[in-house]
Amino acid sequence: MPSKKAVGAAPLLTGVLLAFESAGAVVQSGLSLWSVLGFVGGCAAIGIGLGVLLEWDTFEREPPTSNRVSAALLALAAVAFLVGATIAIA
Repeated sequence: MPSKKAVGAAPLLTGVLLAFESAGAVVQSGLSLWSVLGFVGGCAAIGIGLGVLLEWDTFEREPPTSNRVSAALLALAAVAFLVGATIAIA
């Protein structure tokens, strides 16, 4: 089982890089759909990384039968991150 620091550091660092890259694109060329989505994805990744590292209640592991809001929140953050990362790479 990987440590919580390793699991939380990956999205945190990726989110910081993505958010700063997108913010730089906004400063250089103005607002665009891609830069805004990349920034939102980066911020979502930062939130996930901080949540895992700081052990927020929302990010605790739950039994598979549990159907709480945290699963929806994680899914939304993951989608925002993937969209932002895809846009930043493309």
